[in-house]
Amino acid sequence: MTQPDLKTRHCRWLTVPGAADERGKINFLGFDDRLGFMPRRLFWLHDIAPDQWRGRHGHRESHLVTLVMNGSCRVHLDDSRVKETVTLDDPGRALHIGPFVWHELTHFTPGTVILVIASTLYDEAEYLRDYETFRREAEARMK
Repeated sequence: MTQPDLKTRHCRWLTVPGAADERGKINFLGFDDRLGFMPRRLFWLHDIAPDQWRGRHGHRESHLVTLVMNGSCRVHLDDSRVKETVTLDDPGRALHIGPFVWHELTHFTPGTVILVIASTLYDEAEYLRDYETFRREAEARMK
């Protein structure tokens, strides 16, 4: 299924290669130039309580490739000028979120599992957890 281009700067859809036969489906990602970075960390979200959210931050350096393994959720993207919401509901499609994009995941269906491939190791100093600080720094980068 073709996805419309994203309006949010530093974000793009990635098609995850795969195959299917009577036994089921398989998808795969090589750690090659498709991601746009060499992965340094993997983490996953699961057993998310009803009506909870994840994210609500941006990154100064990290690139994230976000995939749904099971279920679905909404991803709210904001580059300080454009805001849009997309749905993650297809394991054959990943969302690349670049630096200086505020992102929040909401509306998790029961049993949702989200895998995130990150370009950096965890470093609290590169997180932007206050929206006004994020907006100020993102705007300064656009000048």
